[in-house]
Amino acid sequence: MQDMESIVLDQNEEALAPAVVVATIALLAVFVLGFLIQITGIAV
Repeated sequence: MQDMESIVLDQNEEALAPAVVVATIALLAVFVLGFLIQITGIAV
């Protein structure tokens, strides 16, 4: 079990930066969609 955990941790460390980038882009996309919905809702 410890070996599997160490392997997963190593993989997570290598994929940490891309994961953060993807998460940031996803959050920005959600915020942008929310603003667009609010703007269109107010406009309509």
